Amino acid sequence: MLPAALLAALLPSALAGCGSRLPVRDFGGARPAASGPAAPAAPITVGIVASISSVLGTETFSGPSYGARAFFQALDAGGGVNGHPVRAVLCDDSGDGGDNQTCVHQLIDRDHAVALVATTAFDYAGAPYVSAQGVPDIGGQPIGSAYDQYPHLYQIYGSSEPRNGRSVGWNGVEYQTTEVYRWFEQRLGLHDAAVVSYNQAASAGYAAQLVQGLRAEGYRVLNETVDFALPNFAAVAAGMKAAGTRLLMDALDTQGNVALCRAMASAGVSVAAKVTNVQNWSARAGSDYSGVPGCLDALWVTSDSRSYEDVRYPAVAAFRAAMRRYYPSREPLLSQWELEGWAAAQWFTDAAGSCGAQVDRACLDRYMTRDQLYDAHRLLIPTDFVAEPPPTGPQHACLNVARWQGGAWVTQVPDMDTNCFTVPALPYRP
Repeated sequence: MLPAALLAALLPSALAGCGSRLPVRDFGGARPAASGPAAPAAPITVGIVASISSVLGTETFSGPSYGARAFFQALDAGGGVNGHPVRAVLCDDSGDGGDNQTCVHQLIDRDHAVALVATTAFDYAGAPYVSAQGVPDIGGQPIGSAYDQYPHLYQIYGSSEPRNGRSVGWNGVEYQTTEVYRWFEQRLGLHDAAVVSYNQAASAGYAAQLVQGLRAEGYRVLNETVDFALPNFAAVAAGMKAAGTRLLMDALDTQGNVALCRAMASAGVSVAAKVTNVQNWSARAGSDYSGVPGCLDALWVTSDSRSYEDVRYPAVAAFRAAMRRYYPSREPLLSQWELEGWAAAQWFTDAAGSCGAQVDRACLDRYMTRDQLYDAHRLLIPTDFVAEPPPTGPQHACLNVARWQGGAWVTQVPDMDTNCFTVPALPYRP
């Protein structure tokens, strides 16, 4: 089994298609007219499950919970949802499957949460119970396969999978689109890539997807595997130098990435782009790679969400303002996952706002499964949860791209909603 510290680093970047763009109806922000003193409305309880005190460290899975809680605090300061305050109950499952089940039962059975929001669970063992109870889980991070299998679970990036509870994807098959690789080929003119992974199942599986996508886009790919306990990164660097590698995509943890970058520096290897995943899109990149400036200067990231640095967008500016107000110590630790936690809370709030005076699970489900794209007030590439047949033929897929420059993440595309490609959908078994 892959060590936890590694698996956390292997979350895929933006590899899924997004469909066509349509305007999104905004249900958020409605406030009842003042009519004199009245009894306070009953609070709406939501649960937040996060693997905070896990062996991975407190920062690895905590980001979305901060973003969601900041949203709900700002929401309540403005009057709540149709006058109802939102009571957000956080449960730390410590990254353990048994503790995850305990959290799920506590939030559903004892706290009577109407929904879960921004779930970030290393081992989502409680997912079957959440689904069986019909509790909407809105805007969770797809760590593992639960969001690709169970109904009532709505990951932050949307899904067209049937999610019947029996199998992952379409009878055990999932698909990746290739817009990430297409972008780097077309924009940077890159044709030679390296994929580096550990000799562990999850690492190798993710690496296989990367290799599959790169080759489909015509890249010459150097596929390198190293031993997790005693990785020979010097040999990998030598191979990259001989192959003329210009694009590096890895299935490694941060420690392994830094060690690889050191070996590259020693061998005189530089790349035009070292692409990391959305989980590692954080303000900590500067300190993580401080000893390997060559890699830091080539660090790129892709996603299906708006950059947390892009305050020109009102929703991002609101997120940053709320984080400064409610969690000021988070400023040097801000991450894309925190923004996506905020987007998850926005999604719940718009769903709850559509319910009127009675917010219940059935109403939330109807909103989440409606045939209308949603973008969390321009924070997400528009998406939905309408089940469709397996993708065939070319797909329309969009992505956001950022690069670490001058101590910050700088967006590299005019608008992620129009940074789109027509690309193949490649089947694979997770």
